[in-house]
Amino acid sequence: MKPLPNTTRGRRTRAAILDSAAQLMHERGMAAASMDDVLLASGAGKSQLYHYFDGRQDLCAAVLHYQFERVRAAQPSLDDLSCTDLRTWRDEVLEAFRNSGGGTCPLGAFTAQTDSDPFLRDTLTALFDRWQQSLGDLVRRADAAGVLQAGIDPEAAGLALLTAHQGGTILAHLHRSEEPLARALDAAIARLIKP
Repeated sequence: MKPLPNTTRGRRTRAAILDSAAQLMHERGMAAASMDDVLLASGAGKSQLYHYFDGRQDLCAAVLHYQFERVRAAQPSLDDLSCTDLRTWRDEVLEAFRNSGGGTCPLGAFTAQTDSDPFLRDTLTALFDRWQQSLGDLVRRADAAGVLQAGIDPEAAGLALLTAHQGGTILAHLHRSEEPLARALDAAIARLIKP
C-alpha cells in the first residue's frame, strides 16, 4: 500500500475514496463494486484514485484494513489495558450489531470473497489473527484479575470468542435478531469465567 498523504486535503480525499469503497464492497461484494462505482460514490477523479492506491487489489486490501479498524473502534475494551471483563466486550459487540441495523460483520463479510486472491486472503487472515490475539490478551487480563476458571488457554479462548462472534453474527443477521449472537457470546464466556 502507498504511504498516507502528507496534506490534510490529500488525507481527506483518500479517506472519501476508502469510505465509499468500503461501503460499496460491503454492500455489493468486492467483485461487484467497480472502480467506476467507487469514483462516482466518492466524487474523486480517476487520477486521484490511482494516486492514492496502486490499483484494485491495493484498494481492496486498504478496505480490509479500514474495516478492521471499524471493528476495533466498536470494541474499545480490546485496547483498554484496564479492562478485565469479558462481558464488557460482549456488550460492545451487541451494541455494534444493533448500530449496524442487524448487518453482517464489517470484516467477516469478505471471508469468501478473498479466496481467489492469495494476497487479499493472506491480508484478511492476518487481520483476523490480530483480532484473535487481542481477544486472547483480554482473556489474559481477565485471568490475571482472577475471574476465570483455572487452566484457561488464552489463545484457544480468543479463538472460541472470535468464533462465537462470527457465527453468532451470521445467525443474528439471518434471523434479524441479536438473540443468536447474544447466546453464542454468553455460552463462550460462560465456559471461561468462574461460576
